[in-house]
Amino acid sequence: MPLFSPALGATVPDSPHATVVCLPTLADVIAYERKDPRVWSLIRAGYPRFVRNELVTLAAEELLRRCGISPDWPEALPPGFPSPPWAMFPLARMDIAERLAAQAGARILTYGIDPGFTLIVVESGDAATRLAKLVQHTGTLISSRQAEACLADAPTAPDTGSPAVRAALAPYFHGVAPDDLLLCSSGMNAVDAALHAVDSVQAPAGRRVWIQLGWLYVDSIRLLEKNPGVERRFVHDVTDLAAVERHLAAGDVAGVLTEAPNNPQLQTADLEALRALCDRHGALLVVDSSSAGVAATDTLPFADLVACSLTKYAAAAGDVMAGVLAVNPARPHAAALLAAARARHVPLHALDAAALAPQVVQVAQITAKLSANAAELARRLEAHPSVIRVRTALTGPTADHYRRIMRPGAGAGSLLTVELREGLMERTYDRLGLIKGPSFGLAFTVVAPFMWLAHFEEVTNEQGRARIRDAGLDPDLLRISAGLEPVEEIWAAFAHALDK
Repeated sequence: MPLFSPALGATVPDSPHATVVCLPTLADVIAYERKDPRVWSLIRAGYPRFVRNELVTLAAEELLRRCGISPDWPEALPPGFPSPPWAMFPLARMDIAERLAAQAGARILTYGIDPGFTLIVVESGDAATRLAKLVQHTGTLISSRQAEACLADAPTAPDTGSPAVRAALAPYFHGVAPDDLLLCSSGMNAVDAALHAVDSVQAPAGRRVWIQLGWLYVDSIRLLEKNPGVERRFVHDVTDLAAVERHLAAGDVAGVLTEAPNNPQLQTADLEALRALCDRHGALLVVDSSSAGVAATDTLPFADLVACSLTKYAAAAGDVMAGVLAVNPARPHAAALLAAARARHVPLHALDAAALAPQVVQVAQITAKLSANAAELARRLEAHPSVIRVRTALTGPTADHYRRIMRPGAGAGSLLTVELREGLMERTYDRLGLIKGPSFGLAFTVVAPFMWLAHFEEVTNEQGRARIRDAGLDPDLLRISAGLEPVEEIWAAFAHALDK
């Protein structure tokens, strides 16, 4: 069956819990980023940290009504309660709600308590916007499945899925007891817990500096930027370990955060050398292995903590948001790091774990097939006259670094980054007969003008575009996640889109 580009706002898969929302043209991407009603009126679900699933909104409204408060009944509001609109945040726990609201400077108007989550209502405005961003960065909103159960007033089911997921993941984290694999509400929640764990260990020694090594996923950057009392130092070139050591030598570095490989640059630091530098100067190392996934890379031997999204590769159907965090038990501070991370993370909801369990057992086979399709697609794109450059984790100056962490026969994962000749990106993206939107590592091919989605403010002004170029990236790159479709069909879509 030929591939096609679904309509604006369509979700893939066709499920209320889908994690991909379709944005078929660059104009749609721009309107999505600018919150244009033309686009947002069509969106009911999407990548859950960026698009609040309508089930989550309905659950929040229902809980508020149970508390006797509703925008439909303004005459019945409690004394001193402001008129709507308000901003509602159904969050995993009370401590999270209060911590994030305080960090954002948002005044909580009221609480709603459900057996599975805490709803807070804050006044609309700048503080609510800051709070929404913090919720996005930390992945602390309740999931659509949890919301669906709340709306159905369904009893809490036993969590049979999480042990099965841990058992399937255990072979990829040698030496970690399955019960110590922290299943999180998202990959970013795993990153947030890892950063907090390092801070909790290092802050008493006066270490409050983080080194960002390489271009990281936008929410990881924002977590470092917004961490109270923490200074972020950015080394954009993952091979510049001399610059890393200069920062480490100051003696105030808590940790180094890097992705292996990073997204969308697809470059990998020399983790063995980086580990030695961190040890020499008392810093801890956090590695995010989401780009190629747990079945493609083995980063734990070099890291103090490894965070990884399971939304990709492990949940290849595209209908589960999840992450995992592992603490290396052989490293100093392992027990303290694990305790702090366990207290901070949001556990994967039982219903999401149940949906993930039958998928995660196939992660090795799916990763290998996605890697093979991506490699073949990269080979063909490299030969096309409209293409300037194709990046994969196994090409370029850091390919050997990636090979050292690659599991035997695993490949480079589903991702490749394509730079086109000037002026061709919008035309090519718009013409592609493929699924277009956020996410990757899925059973279906997904294409995104990544910088326009993740760094819209920077990519829409010349100063921002210059900063992106200085970091070695093309502001108009296309990030491609090869799927499981026959590679000839994927290539036919690109050949058509690139045809002059």
